[in-house]
This record gives sequence, structure tokens and C-alpha cells, in this order.
Amino acid sequence: MTALRLAAALLLTCASPFSLAAGMADGIAVEAAHIRQMPPAAPNSAAFLTVINTATMPVRLTGAHSALAQTVELHDHVRDGEIMRMRRIEGIDIAAGARATLAPGGKHVMLIGLKQPLVAGATAQITLVFADGSEHTFSAPITPIRPAPTH
Repeated sequence: MTALRLAAALLLTCASPFSLAAGMADGIAVEAAHIRQMPPAAPNSAAFLTVINTATMPVRLTGAHSALAQTVELHDHVRDGEIMRMRRIEGIDIAAGARATLAPGGKHVMLIGLKQPLVAGATAQITLVFADGSEHTFSAPITPIRPAPTH
């Protein structure tokens, strides 16, 4: 009878929704996140953040999703001859105890097909997706585009 109870407890633990969410995302923290506000007619925007892997194993960020946009992708800027172009990337590897900075001019989360205008000061949620299917959701403020300084 004890073995049967142990097996039942193990089965319930494995079937728990909390255990299904366990994985790479468990050791993830996000800081300095923000979403760039765009003019109302702009169809796309980007989110910038630092992803911190506090775990003892490496993780691979493979995507993201958000109610803000029809499509959310990981992008990077790559040199194509003399021109820098944005390209979709398949993932970002983050070593154990390391950080990945997603910043303007580099890797970032691209929000394609905005569903509504972005309002400065509001916050929105973005969910990061990892190679094992686990997810980490965070809130980010929408920040206005700062004009280039004039000389």
C-alpha cells in the first residue's frame, strides 16, 4: 500500500501544472526592460532588456510573444557589406550565471504588426520562450523615443 501511495504522489507531482512550467525559465530574471514607443502609424516596435541566467546550467532563449503584436521575434543587426540590416535569429544562448543584453543596434525583441498604438508610460507584458518550452513573463514600461541631441 505504501508503494502505491508513493507512486500516486509521484504521478500527481509530475502532472502538476507547476512542474510543467519548470525548466530553463526558472533561473531567469529580467532587468532594465522597456518597449520603444513609436509614432501611431508605425507598424512595428522593439523591446530591449537584460536577461539574467541565475541557474547553474546554460539556457537558450528561442522566442517571445505578447498581446501587443501579431508577431514577436528575436532579431539582431548584421553587417551586409557596408549596410547594417536587421535579421531574425533562432535563439540566444545564455551561459550559467551570465547575462544577455538586448539593446538598440544589437539583439532585441521585435514586435511586428502592433495591434494598437503604444502609449508612453503604460506597461505591457512580454513572455520569453526557452528551448525546453518553459516561459518567463515580465512587464516593461513603454518609453518615448528620445530625439537626437542637436549641436
